[in-house]
Amino acid sequence: MTESTQASSEPLIRHTVRDGVAIVTLNRPPQNRLTRPLYAELEAAIRHGVRAGARAMLFRSELADFCLGGDFREWPHLETHSARRERFGYSNGILNAIESLPIPTICEVNGRAYGGGFELALHTDLIIAGESARFRFTEATLGVSPLAGGVQRIAERCGRAAAARLVMLSEEITAAEALSMNIVAKVVTEASLAETAMRHAVQLASGPTRAHAVTKSVLGAWSAGGVRSADEVMIEHVSVLLATDDVQRGVQSAITAIEAGQPRPDVPFHGQ
Repeated sequence: MTESTQASSEPLIRHTVRDGVAIVTLNRPPQNRLTRPLYAELEAAIRHGVRAGARAMLFRSELADFCLGGDFREWPHLETHSARRERFGYSNGILNAIESLPIPTICEVNGRAYGGGFELALHTDLIIAGESARFRFTEATLGVSPLAGGVQRIAERCGRAAAARLVMLSEEITAAEALSMNIVAKVVTEASLAETAMRHAVQLASGPTRAHAVTKSVLGAWSAGGVRSADEVMIEHVSVLLATDDVQRGVQSAITAIEAGQPRPDVPFHGQ
């Protein structure tokens, strides 16, 4: 097991790369509220993981809650329209970069994921939640709408009516409700949350990451333009994907097994 770590006295984000997984941990007690300095460290952590060759990325918290959203104490200092556009364009650009990563991303949610914390989770591919996790868009209680793409991303996952309900009524939902609404991928016990999230991250990191990148690209095309758009993107990627080393070895392994009348063996993938 190889590991590279960030050295800092009191980082807002801790990050490390282990077993091919970039592990990004929010570290701003007591509530992991999001600030511009935290976003700067988040961006640096993402860049570090990519440069270190991570093949999956896991976002998590070791505090009682995942994240209670933006630190709105910053907002009164944004006195002009251009200052507000710049500030939220900056932070949203980082979240969009997470969503656009060509590697799989997982968000491990414990406790509460409110406001911007909920939106951060929605920018990842898979949300794995502990049984006691709670999700809520709190923005309406401040007189605003979600500022980081939460409205459209929750609508994409569970429909317009559900998005209107969660955002306008600012309802808190349980992990079980989030699972039933297709917001989260899995709900597990608190005791097994960290182990489960890491196990799935390692599984993704050791899998066919070039194929996972294509899956993400096709899903992105579907989100933007529907099935027809996704079909076009899929065809564009097929010839490139079939020429990769992972696919060449995987297909040859399957052919050999079929011709020998043997079960197909597990194939090690290298993301190449």
